[in-house]
Amino acid sequence: MTIRFTKHQIAVMQTALDRWGVNAQAGQTVEECAELIVALTKHINRTPKPESLENVIDEMADVEMMLAQMRLVSGISDERLHEQIARKFEKLERHLKNEKETNAL
Repeated sequence: MTIRFTKHQIAVMQTALDRWGVNAQAGQTVEECAELIVALTKHINRTPKPESLENVIDEMADVEMMLAQMRLVSGISDERLHEQIARKFEKLERHLKNEKETNAL
């Protein structure tokens, strides 16, 4: 389920970084993450409606694009990110197993 961007899309993101700068785009990343938090909160706390889900999807797309820009400026490779994700999954699996064993007692 990894988001893959085309070469053209990566070039557009690099142009945005070149034009507005790393600090501005980092700030924009924070803003987009906050907007996703708000959209998810509204979707969860209110009766889910198609338009609230569409808003969540829209904000997720914004966050994905901004995270990709942050990866570009940081030089974080797919491989490096996947390694970290694998470690996070190992931690999650341990947590789930420990919770299951605790609940069984």
